[in-house]
Amino acid sequence: MRRLILFGLVLAVLWGAGMPVGAEAEVIYRSAAKTEQLRVALTFDDGPHPKYTPQILKILKENNVAATFFAVGTNVEAYPALIKQIVEEGHELNNHTFNHNHVGKMSADALEKDIRTCNDTIQRISGVCPRYFRPPEGVCNCDVKEICGDLNMKIVMWSVDTRDWAHTPIEEICRNVKQNTQNGSIILMHDFIGKNSPTPEALRQIIPMLRELGFEFVTVSQLLGEGA
Repeated sequence: MRRLILFGLVLAVLWGAGMPVGAEAEVIYRSAAKTEQLRVALTFDDGPHPKYTPQILKILKENNVAATFFAVGTNVEAYPALIKQIVEEGHELNNHTFNHNHVGKMSADALEKDIRTCNDTIQRISGVCPRYFRPPEGVCNCDVKEICGDLNMKIVMWSVDTRDWAHTPIEEICRNVKQNTQNGSIILMHDFIGKNSPTPEALRQIIPMLRELGFEFVTVSQLLGEGA
């Protein structure tokens, strides 16, 4: 009983001092910034992939576009050269868990270990410390928010889903992106999909299509005003 009272007093002191206790991470779906220049961020989940990531990087380089990759730790370990290439070519690298398990079925301790392990793996191989986290399948529960808050990471979701993961036809992907992209949009794509991924060819068409509509491509940190 005394411990509970003492704990309550500590919380009261911290609260009164204006210190957040167990602050949850901010969850971002798009940028709310009002900018004169239309801006959009391309994001790629689940990679790197030995076939599709090089294709995507080639298209981005040809078009002078910087993107953001939310990598899975096991794939980071499997393809370290691709992770280094992503960083060397000016793209952002962030955390998409180490094992890509369903976070809603994990204990808080297991989830925290998974996220920390992915951060450590990315930093060890690339030298980059991830600033943003994206949960697999967009499952964002209280544990995710609290753990990311403790790790000082923001949770970045998306506002436009290309549904490339469902092998959606390229024409439909492009039509969806054109109809739904607004200033500040975060577009979800994947660089690790099974056979016959539509993503590289869809990307090849999306870039000039959005540029013609006046959009500039930036990384997530640039979109949020937190990067160069």
